[in-house]
Parts: sequence; C-alpha cells; structure tokens
Amino acid sequence: MEHLYIEQSAWTPEVFFNIDENKLCLIGRSFPEDAATFYTPIVAWLENNIQEFSDNFILEIQLEYFNTSSSKYLLKMFRFLEQYKQTHNMPVQVTWKYFSSDEDMKESGMEYQQFVDVPFEFVEIKK
Repeated sequence: MEHLYIEQSAWTPEVFFNIDENKLCLIGRSFPEDAATFYTPIVAWLENNIQEFSDNFILEIQLEYFNTSSSKYLLKMFRFLEQYKQTHNMPVQVTWKYFSSDEDMKESGMEYQQFVDVPFEFVEIKK
C-alpha cells in the first residue's frame, strides 16, 4: 500500500492515512486554487488502496471550511465508498467531525448523508 501524507497549507487540509485504524483523515480548511489538482491524487489513493482493507474503512472529515469545488470531491469520495460497500460488502463509514460552535458544518455533513448510502457518525468537538 502506498503511503499517503499531505501537509496542511493555508488553503488545503492535512491529509493522512492512519494505518492502525484503517482511517483516511482530512483535517483543516479546504479551498485550494485548483481542487482537481489537490483532490485527484487523494481519490486515486482511495480507489487504489481500499481493497487492502477487509475489516472496515473510515473516512474522517474534520474541516472548518470547504468551498464548492472541494465539495465536489468530498461527494466523489462518499459515492466511491457507497459503491465499494455495495459491491464488496465491506463496512465503511464517514466520521464527520465539527466544532460545537459550527452548526453550518454539522448541517453540511447531514446533507451529504442524505445523498449516499454510507453510515455517517457525527462527532462534536468542544472548543
């Protein structure tokens, strides 16, 4: 399996794979100038490596902000997980973390949950 780590910048989230928990994490803010350039390798990593996990897979999102172009790629990842779950009967989950003071971010996660057949766990972070 390929290693995945992308350092956080002012415009992009930190992205890393936690091998101990089978968890791909995106943490920070996401408004890259070119979302395709940033997210395409992440989506490709997910598509190329998910078969390595037989027990479960978690996509953890902890974003303070994301723009419309980032949203497109988040949905692409959620839809891929949905498809993989259905075709391989593997448990997958999205853990959507949001700050307690950010009701909009919680609502964004709830909206995504309505679009895909993937279980979402909502985790409130106290500031």
